[in-house]
Amino acid sequence: MSEIAMIGDKDSILGFKALGVVIFPVNSKGESAEILRNIVDQEYKVAFITEQMAPSSEEITRIVGDKTFPVVTMIPSNRGSTGLARSSLKSLVRRAAGADIL
Repeated sequence: MSEIAMIGDKDSILGFKALGVVIFPVNSKGESAEILRNIVDQEYKVAFITEQMAPSSEEITRIVGDKTFPVVTMIPSNRGSTGLARSSLKSLVRRAAGADIL
């Protein structure tokens, strides 16, 4: 089994299948949250979620809990970025570094 999962709309994630990534096409943020719960239970190491289909950062934190894995990262879809991934990363870096270094 691959250790990397990709959640998002089918058009955005289908190409990753050729790279050995397990893809999970979804149509809503609710579906994404449910798939993410399954990914956590199946002990994947990395999960990518397209910005448009990603649950809120708070919901992702609740789903993953205190587990080290999977590392969950939001990425832009084939429709472009909404800025959500950058905003989330900026917030995490600010908390970790104590300052806005981005």
